[in-house]
Amino acid sequence: MDDISVITESRRLLQNPYAYLDGGGSYSALLDAGKRARFLSQKIADHRYLLGDPYAYLDGDGTFSARLECTQLSSTKKRHRYSNVELEQKAKDLHKLIWKNRSKIWGADQPSDLVDMLDPSVALDIIGYDFDLDETLGQSKINGKLIEVAGMIDGSSRRVRISRQFPNDVRVFTAAHELGHALLHEARGLHRDRPLDGETLSRPGIEFEADKFATYFLMPEKLVRARFANCFATDYFVPNEETVFALSRSSLPDFHKKCKTLRDLSRTLANAEYYDGRRFISMARQFRVSIGAMAIRLEELGLLAV
Repeated sequence: MDDISVITESRRLLQNPYAYLDGGGSYSALLDAGKRARFLSQKIADHRYLLGDPYAYLDGDGTFSARLECTQLSSTKKRHRYSNVELEQKAKDLHKLIWKNRSKIWGADQPSDLVDMLDPSVALDIIGYDFDLDETLGQSKINGKLIEVAGMIDGSSRRVRISRQFPNDVRVFTAAHELGHALLHEARGLHRDRPLDGETLSRPGIEFEADKFATYFLMPEKLVRARFANCFATDYFVPNEETVFALSRSSLPDFHKKCKTLRDLSRTLANAEYYDGRRFISMARQFRVSIGAMAIRLEELGLLAV
């Protein structure tokens, strides 16, 4: 497709017949306009798919009103509550956008580990939010208690801020939680969050949705299953004399004294760094989440039994 055709198609997508004209009513730098049209059209198409809204980026008159870079999300986010299936699909769609744009994001320095691409700061940039790590965000009353603020999202300025005062797994999960708010919920001005590590989910409502989205974004099912099988040489871990010895070099009765419940076992596997003579990075550390968050995810995916 030549530049004129690309520009024509982009104008149709933008609902703006005057896009890419200079002040005198003529094309300025035609080749550059064609390149910008291709880039902008793809960005809009990607974001409309992600939002599930074919009219995103159009104002009330049917004309294009978003920034040229198309990094602003539509303000027409749904008001309904999301099911877990919908939340997981949103996370998958965002994963696809990151993978699709990996060359633009990292250039020649693309991460060798797929988990490193599951970066909330990268995803926030894709959807038009600035991201900052601050030394502290101060204290605030949250749920009636005065606590150190771990994360903050400002919908009006499209900015997410995370406090350095917490361990890395808390910072990562809190950032993914804020990403969930940015993608799923209407801008509500300044919103502060307590420290979040994915082990204790928020109560039902938008906070719970943001928690679940963070879980799906940081620990995608296919990748967790693949890493689990690689670590423990099985798709489904059942304690027996052979597997327990490979995991802990102990007998089955001794192991059961320490791991009495499913949660005990899931936490042990989430934190394990050794199995059957092989050493590896624990599942929790691989995905940069807390032991508790990974343990819950292993249970959700049905990867183990007591």
